[in-house]
Amino acid sequence: MNQINVTDLAASTYYAAPVWLDEKYILLSQNIPVTEALIKRLRKWNYGGVCTEGSTDAQTFSDLESGASESSAVTLTQNLKEQENIKDVSLFYKDMLDFTEKRFTDFVTKNDLSIKLISDKVKETIEKVKTRKNYILRVADMQAQEKSYIVAHSVKTTILCCAVGSQLKLPPHKLIELGVAALLHEIGMIRLPPQLYMSDKVFSPEEKRAITAHTVLGFKILKQFAFPMPVCLAVLEHHEHPDGTGYPRGITDERISLAAKIIGLCSAYAALVSKRPYRSGREGHSVLVDLLKGRGKQYDEAVLKALIFCLSLYPVGSYVLLANGTKGLVVAPNMENPRAPMVKVILSPSGTRLPDPYIVKSDEAESLIKRPLTKEEIVRIDPKAAANQE
Repeated sequence: MNQINVTDLAASTYYAAPVWLDEKYILLSQNIPVTEALIKRLRKWNYGGVCTEGSTDAQTFSDLESGASESSAVTLTQNLKEQENIKDVSLFYKDMLDFTEKRFTDFVTKNDLSIKLISDKVKETIEKVKTRKNYILRVADMQAQEKSYIVAHSVKTTILCCAVGSQLKLPPHKLIELGVAALLHEIGMIRLPPQLYMSDKVFSPEEKRAITAHTVLGFKILKQFAFPMPVCLAVLEHHEHPDGTGYPRGITDERISLAAKIIGLCSAYAALVSKRPYRSGREGHSVLVDLLKGRGKQYDEAVLKALIFCLSLYPVGSYVLLANGTKGLVVAPNMENPRAPMVKVILSPSGTRLPDPYIVKSDEAESLIKRPLTKEEIVRIDPKAAANQE
């Protein structure tokens, strides 16, 4: 493609082929003119250039045609805003990874675990979930190859827990306690050999006892550092099940703390949608369907409902096929109906990328979600997203 610097763009010129902001986003359809508004937006958002396979021709367009270009400029603004949000969330996620890694390293090397630092970071996370919910909950897309599994898993679980706790309308102090417990819920694992939690092999009785002991280790560690008892108990109980089949104590529903129930579910979801050394990450919809099979047994029903309302049954960030043959990306939950989230339609039924993607509520006959897209289908739309699942 031809690269064009923003400084070389001129109003009232058009291109004989679509103009792309990057490999994903079309700025202008073929023969739609560049406008001053478009150029200003590109400069405002610090974009250096665009690309196209077409050549330029100077021409003055009518007011009607200029109106079409303004529509494209609106689409550009939406795309730029979306990219700004994704970049903001990505930077926050990286910062959270670095922060969590530092806390775990300080614990191992200096026997230091600061309640204040962790509480302050959880407050930031709660606010980020509140302001960027539909972007930060795309945990399946969050990759951290350079970080340990425990670090990345703890961060993803914390993000999900903050969203579910907010959905359940926990008081601020309880929401902070939940976030702190979520960030530290696997701290007992740090005392164990990594091969125990990085493998899907069948454990020996000794190895199984070691794994199940991590909740007790975590409880003792946090109690030693004088964390609030609700935080300590949430870490101790996050593998307990309502039907009494969990560990370490085998307690039942009414005796398990709400924070522990939330962490147990969010931890399970985060683990299943993420890549592991021995398997690919699973598609979010199938994970939720499997988790629903355990409602009332392994997982609390109210907590499950809250998670699904946060993510929708087809989680935010999922690529889906609609009944009319179009394909798109789930961009927001529908609080009235978790089965019918908001979908940004990207491909036409023939498979061509739409120059101006539009958003639909997937509750009408032609826009009902038929199924999630396969990895092979996703790679044609977003190779990076498909690679995250491999």
